[in-house]
Amino acid sequence: MKSILKIFIVTIPLFTCFSSCDEDNLPNEDISVVRIENEVNNDFDAYLQREFVDKYNVELNYKLSFIELNLNQTVVPADYEKSIRMANIMKFLCFEPFDKVAPENFMKFYFPKQVVLIGSGAFQNNGTVILGTAESGRKISLYDVNSLDLTDVEVLFRRYFRTIYHEFAHIWHQTLPFSVDFNQITPTTYTGDSWNESWGVGESLQAGYISDYASNEPNEDFVELIAHYVTFTPDRWNQTLVDAGTDGAAIINQKINIVRNYLATTWSIDIDELRDEILDRASRLDEQDFDNIN
Repeated sequence: MKSILKIFIVTIPLFTCFSSCDEDNLPNEDISVVRIENEVNNDFDAYLQREFVDKYNVELNYKLSFIELNLNQTVVPADYEKSIRMANIMKFLCFEPFDKVAPENFMKFYFPKQVVLIGSGAFQNNGTVILGTAESGRKISLYDVNSLDLTDVEVLFRRYFRTIYHEFAHIWHQTLPFSVDFNQITPTTYTGDSWNESWGVGESLQAGYISDYASNEPNEDFVELIAHYVTFTPDRWNQTLVDAGTDGAAIINQKINIVRNYLATTWSIDIDELRDEILDRASRLDEQDFDNIN
């Protein structure tokens, strides 16, 4: 059954889990699953082939193919120049940081095989706007690319990259599960699908959840911690613990320690090193040429 994640502009993200991956060691050679046929290619297409398909076995699609869309939605294509910038910033803030701190071929083997860029949000009858979806561990769709603003790091993280890190992290725990001890830290306060109506302002944090959605169930709690931790500066993380209060901070610290140990022992990834690499790059966005596809 295909599962679909939706992120609404009036809420925080809703997320789904991914299918399991093979538990063998990372391969030295891969046969690409990406097939691009019968298309007229431009310079950007050549760049995407070289920098995403050939390097990572990932297809980045910006051409609004109908086969990739929900035909009940009205959306517009991603702007060509904005798509170039999004591709470059994805390399800069996601692929390259993991290349630096994760095992060889980690991105090529585990990252979802397709990223779809869509120019607008998908407007719904109830007045909400979808900003992101993820399907079955295979594809991530990023909406509202035409509003991409490289001058506001927090908006970049909130609208695009926490979604990417969150969904990517689902693949890890579905491949090799984290300790069941995590599930027992707050076993009675998970809210299921009522997460978006269960908490007042700040209440979920004080209950030991990094976001309201983290209280959905343990898997979402786990990956929400990862997505927030690697995009929070140490000062912001510490202030978040202060805001959580004594009890909430103690719970969050218990959880993040399990996350940290899981990433180190299972994937040989130091989450603090990953965070430092992402945040260092985020601090240097104005030094980069995200229009370059040479």
